[in-house]
Amino acid sequence: MEMENAKGKLQMKLTQLEIHAKRTNQVLQSGSLEAIERHMGALRSTISQADELKRVLEALKIEADEDLDDIGTWNTMIDLQLMKADEEVGKLRKWLKNRRHQEETAAPEDQLNFEMKLHEQKMKLQTEIVTQASHEGGRTPKQTQAKLPKIEIQRFEGSNLDWPRFWGQFTETIDKAEIAPINKFTYSCGLLGHKVKTAVEALPFTAEGYNRAKSILLSNYEKESEITKAFVKEIMALPVITSANPRRISEFSEKLTYCVLALETMNKVSEVNGNVPMTLDKLPAIHGDLVRTDPDWEKWNFAQLSEAVRLWTKRNPIAERETSEQPNSKRDRPRKLFQARGKHGTPNQCVYCGDVTHRSSECQKISTVNERKQFLVRKRLCFNCATPNHRAPECFSKKTCLHRHKRHHSSICDGEQTNSGNQTLITARGNNEGIMPILTVKVDGIMCRALTDTVAGSSYASARLLDLLKKKPSETKTKRVEMLMSSKVTK
Repeated sequence: MEMENAKGKLQMKLTQLEIHAKRTNQVLQSGSLEAIERHMGALRSTISQADELKRVLEALKIEADEDLDDIGTWNTMIDLQLMKADEEVGKLRKWLKNRRHQEETAAPEDQLNFEMKLHEQKMKLQTEIVTQASHEGGRTPKQTQAKLPKIEIQRFEGSNLDWPRFWGQFTETIDKAEIAPINKFTYSCGLLGHKVKTAVEALPFTAEGYNRAKSILLSNYEKESEITKAFVKEIMALPVITSANPRRISEFSEKLTYCVLALETMNKVSEVNGNVPMTLDKLPAIHGDLVRTDPDWEKWNFAQLSEAVRLWTKRNPIAERETSEQPNSKRDRPRKLFQARGKHGTPNQCVYCGDVTHRSSECQKISTVNERKQFLVRKRLCFNCATPNHRAPECFSKKTCLHRHKRHHSSICDGEQTNSGNQTLITARGNNEGIMPILTVKVDGIMCRALTDTVAGSSYASARLLDLLKKKPSETKTKRVEMLMSSKVTK
């Protein structure tokens, strides 16, 4: 009995669902937004109830030990009926989505038309006020020639892109002004670039000359095909932006919107919509974001593309970043530091104690690597060149560690540490003839490296060491010195 009741309820819902589905086209043709939303809600509710009843009846069939294959076949038949109803819901959803898109697209155009009408009314009212004031004061139109609106018109250089802007401003502010034609001609010549002015400046400054000048300008630049081509060329010249940079995409959006609005004003945008896919391909980094919510994006026109990019820039505003702390030009970078040497090559001081008799890596006052690093941090010195006013990543010095050839100072290298109580034995390899040891020794308190050659006939010291020791030779001889890699004759 319970199964029969469930079957009856399910069949009633399926019948009700079929009736609602047949009424879908009729509701869509009515075009009523409220009726379509109400019908879609009813369909969804009926589908949900039918699906619930199907599950209840399925459980009863399983409880009654009916064949599972029969239950599966029955389930498939019910699902097909529910899928047909889902398709009708999809039609309604698509209609509502297109309706919302049309409303969003029409909003900017309505705003533009409203602003244009407002501007026309304002100009008409200003003209009526000026005319009324001139008649009340007993002045003629010629006496009101100084009453021009204080509007600055940018000079026209002959660009097809700039022609609609220039001609619209010129017509409203000068051509329609109640002044003598000769004055209009003077104003117009002042607003033309050199290349454009050469075509009209030879005309006589009379009413006839002014009218001929207007005719020449209109014949040369009032060409819709050329203007349309110029705006399309401007769109095609937009750069390919491979990253989702909000600033660059905002500039892209501004140029695209400007061109699209100009083409819409001329009623030419429908003729160039074939270039939309190529323009969309210029934004590969945000392509998915632009088209994700519209399954019909492949049919976009320029107005839809322009609006999609504008909404993306609205969702991704340009972040205000502090650039003053980041050097972005050569002037902001720390300057190279050079150490001046004297005439005879004065040696560098030790970074840690200031002594000129030893290198920084041989300093005995601050001998460990950790102590030296702490000293550099405390004095705010570079870890690479040991000079102030910059850090190691910003260092311009090309010098590297003498031991490991890395970007740090030799005195803080972990590869070689000098212990104060022990001597270090270093070996030098010659031309496969033997190995000669190098010892670290002190000569009158100055730390030096001594190369010991047990078969050498003489002993030598560098001129730099002799200068530091302030020793003078007792006599001077000329000898040929055989070295590891070469030989030379010296005193």
